[in-house]
Order: sequence, then structure tokens, then C-alpha cells
Amino acid sequence: MDLDPDYNTENLSEFGIKGGLTLLKELINSSNSPSIRKRALENFGRIDDKKNFKFFEQLFLSDEDSNIQLIAGCILRKNYSTSKKILRLLEYALRNIDNIEQKIFSIKTLNSINSSKSHKVLVDFLKDFNNKAPKNSINEFPKEIYSHSIKNPIPGDIINICINLILHNYYLNQCRYLPSLRNGEIVSLICESSNLNSITEIEGLSNLYSIEHLSLQRNYIKKITLFPSLKKLKSLTLSYNFLEKIENLEELENLEELNLSNNKIVKIENLNSLTKLKKLSIDTNLIKIIENLSSLRELEELNLSHNLISVIDNLGNLGKLKRINLSFNQIRKITDLKGLKELMWIYLNDNKISKIEGLFTFDKLRGLYLSNNLIERIESLDNLINLRKLELSNNNIKNLDGLSNLKELRELYLDNNNINELKGLDELKKLIILHIGRNNIIEYRSKSIKNLNNLNFLFLNENPLDQQSWEQYKKRFRF
Repeated sequence: MDLDPDYNTENLSEFGIKGGLTLLKELINSSNSPSIRKRALENFGRIDDKKNFKFFEQLFLSDEDSNIQLIAGCILRKNYSTSKKILRLLEYALRNIDNIEQKIFSIKTLNSINSSKSHKVLVDFLKDFNNKAPKNSINEFPKEIYSHSIKNPIPGDIINICINLILHNYYLNQCRYLPSLRNGEIVSLICESSNLNSITEIEGLSNLYSIEHLSLQRNYIKKITLFPSLKKLKSLTLSYNFLEKIENLEELENLEELNLSNNKIVKIENLNSLTKLKKLSIDTNLIKIIENLSSLRELEELNLSHNLISVIDNLGNLGKLKRINLSFNQIRKITDLKGLKELMWIYLNDNKISKIEGLFTFDKLRGLYLSNNLIERIESLDNLINLRKLELSNNNIKNLDGLSNLKELRELYLDNNNINELKGLDELKKLIILHIGRNNIIEYRSKSIKNLNNLNFLFLNENPLDQQSWEQYKKRFRF
């Protein structure tokens, strides 16, 4: 059983400094618990008698736990910054070690040590890196490095650009990620299908202070763990992972797009701080209830398709919503949409809806998708005066009544219903596409669509047309 590292430190009067350091060193070297080793090393650093440089150096260079490496490095920076040994160690890390976190730590530490020797080591390394860098990043490299006096630290913004360029090269060549630069800083990073088990496995991510777009889809991530430094992030994609909970997004106050589709999320929660969010996708999950969206007043697109939702509810505060996708759920009734007057696209296909209702206030609506439901009658569409596309395929509709007020309609889909005749279309003068295949239409005459001067595509396939109808249909439309 491991000794408690805090107990050792709190009882130095019993063990003495030397004895306490010995016990903590034993824990660091032998414990199988990463958390105990971490606490032991932090406590060791607090009571360090400044005689343990070799021990910390060994941990920094060789420990298998990257957290232990960086903690050891921080102790070296704090307790041994005036030692000549640390300059040799940091230069060695820059030149000979592939670990990118250690390189970044060495760059920052060398710049913080206020000596001409440390500055020279750093400037020489950065110049050498630039000379070997790919052409696409050379133009981004700060020219100030070449004119900089080695007597002074390099300004923080210049150091940050150098770190970003080093990371850009590392991501492209070692990780096969797809980073994008703007003004020398990474603003977009795509790490799709990279076998990541955790977001924290992306080395150097905490140093990308200007990143705006991060895509991590098709990995094995089970928990959202983000760095506070990602405050400028505007879009985050975590689709096709193994997430079960929405969490740890509080710091992303500038986020505008969030994609959590194709996970195992069971509840909408912890989104209150994302007040600038415009697009939210949580489709293909295990959500049963629409909830906890009231603070997202800037939201324009919401995708909750392919879930287990049975009731449309709790959407009243989303006054800027333009597109809502609730397809492939278990919804039986169209409710709670009346306050969403900016809606332009409504997707309710593949549900269990038996009646068209609740759509009286949507004069801005452009697309309405109600295919694959249980609808028997076209109704309640009179106020949709700007509707361009209407999909009602795979229902139980028997006639074309209820369409006459849709003067702006361009596309109409009515495949696989129980329609017997082409009546009720006379007012749809802007109609371009009409799909009405797999119905019960026997008679088609050109006069049936004589007012539809813009109709370019009529699909009557798999209807029991009589011979004359078939001949006229083939003559007018070659499908």
C-alpha cells in the first residue's frame, strides 16, 4: 500500500527534510498510481533542498508519464534557473528530443531565464528551425528573430508564433493532422480518425490561443475535456465518438457551432454558457426530451434528428431559429413551434405525425419536410405564403386539396400516397418539380397541368396510367 505523500510532507518534523525527501523519492520511483506520483513530486519540489538537479533531470528526460516530465521541468525552472546545467539540459531537449511538449516547455523556459546565454540558445534554435522548415511556413516566421538582441527576452507574441509554427510542422509531419495558419498562428485543426481516446492526447493544444476551429470526429473520445486557453474557439466537432454526457464547455464563450452527433448522449445539458451558439447538432444520440436550451437565444440551426424524442417542447426562447431538424424521432403531434417566427426550414419527416397543424405563423418558411408519417390530409398550410419546397411522400394522402395558397412553391413531393387524380394544382404557377409517383392515378391529360407553365419535371412513375395518359406523359416528359 502506498504511503500518503501529503502525510510525509506535513510531518517533516518527524522525518526531517532529508527523510521526507527520501520517502517522497521512493513514492515517485515505485508507486503505480499516477496521482500519488504527481502529488509526491509536487511536494518534493516544495521542500527541495536544491541538491536534486540530477533526479529532476532524469524525470524530465526519461519518465514515461508526460505529466511527471513537465512537473519536473517546472521544478527545475523554479529551483535551478541560475544553474548552468539547466541551459545544457534545455538545449539538449530542443535539439535531441522529439517530445513536442518538452520542446515547448524548453522554449518558454529559456526565454524566461534572464541571461544572454539562454537567449542565444533559443534564438539559434529558432533560426535553425526556420532554415529547415517547409516552404509553406517560412513566410510566417517572425523576421524579428533575426534582428533580435540576445540580451533581452523575445516578446511573448513572437514566441507564441514560433511555437505555433513548430506545432504546425509537428502536426503535419508526425501526427497527420490538418492544421491551418493565419498570421503565423494555428486557427484551425482537423484531427479526424486519429485514434484519439482523449482530447488531452493532442500535444500542444493548450498553446493554441488563437484556434477557432477544432474537428475531432471519428475518434474514441468518451469525455469532453478542454483547455481554458481555447477561449477563441468558434466551432467544435466531436461527432462519431463515444460521448455520453455534454460537459466542460463553460470556457468556450465564443463558440458558434457545436457538433455532437453520432454519440451516446442521453440528455441535453450544460450548454447555458454558450450564449453565442448559432448551430447545434446533437443528432443520432439517445435523447428523449428537448430541454435546457433556453439560454441559446442566438441559435439559428438545431439538429436533433435520429433520437428518441416524442414531444416537441421547450423551444419558446429560440426566437432566432431558422432551421430545425426533428426527423427520425417518435413525434406524434406538431406543437410548441408557434413562437419561432424566423423559421425557414422544418424537418419532421420519419415520425408518427397524423395531422398537419401548428404552422399558422410561419410566413418565412421555405422548406417543410413531412415525408414518412401518417398524414391523411393536406391542411393548415394557407399561411405559408413563401414556401418553396414541400415534401409529403410516403403518407396516406388521398387528394391534392389544401395547396392552392402556396403561390411560391417550386418543388412538391407526393410519392407513395393514395392520390387518385391530378386536381388542385392550378394555383401553383411557379412549380418546377412535381414528384407524384407510386400513387393511384389512372388519367393524365395535358390540361391537368395547363396552368403550370414552369413545370419542367413531372414524375408519374409506377402509377396505373391508361394508355392515352401514358402516351401524353411520354410526349411531354421524357422520364
